[in-house]
Amino acid sequence: NDESGNHITFDNTGNKYAACGPQSGKWGFGTVTTLQPGWNTISWEESISHKGSPFRLALLDQTETARIVLLDHIPHNDESTPIFNIESTYFTYKMSINIPDVKCSQCSLQLLYIMTDKTTKCGISSCYYNPNDAACKGSTDETAATCAGAPNSQTCIAENECFSNYHSFTDVVINGKQSIESFAMDGQPSNWPYKNQTMQFYSLEASTWKNGWLENLPEEFTTDYTTLKC
Repeated sequence: NDESGNHITFDNTGNKYAACGPQSGKWGFGTVTTLQPGWNTISWEESISHKGSPFRLALLDQTETARIVLLDHIPHNDESTPIFNIESTYFTYKMSINIPDVKCSQCSLQLLYIMTDKTTKCGISSCYYNPNDAACKGSTDETAATCAGAPNSQTCIAENECFSNYHSFTDVVINGKQSIESFAMDGQPSNWPYKNQTMQFYSLEASTWKNGWLENLPEEFTTDYTTLKC
């Protein structure tokens, strides 16, 4: 929700601008959740299905810069068939993540939804997510046609960028011991099955989900710790 308590819907194209959509720069305007390091379960709803479009979960610091990628290349559920504006049809994803031993009084947990269904239709088989240019026309050529589904007609900084993305977040305080700067960008557990895929480069990525959970994962990722919903 925004600071007035109104639900931020996906027809608000501000969600497509990094790092936190229309609420960027407003840390703490809503609920702030305190987390302890260790395993936590989160869930999110999909109101519009973009087939083959993967997700990423990351911790942002107080400048809204992604510091620790918790899970990358979370594959899409292509069986998800939500009807826009009918919330009872939305698909709920569930995923358990390991929060590192980080001390952070002003962090955000970001969910990135990379719409590779749009990039591939525009001839970009693998796109690069650039947080400084996360919403553009799909080309660096001012005279080129704007890709279908692009959020605007602004030229991109570089070719083959992921030009259309959704940014969701929840503000968190984490009661760990180490500064966020001391962690590597790649904070994915070693047994995350998609860890070997290159971070920030995305293509069509989908897999099978059942009862909200991604199948064929090590059990810690599908254990319901039920401590956070965003």
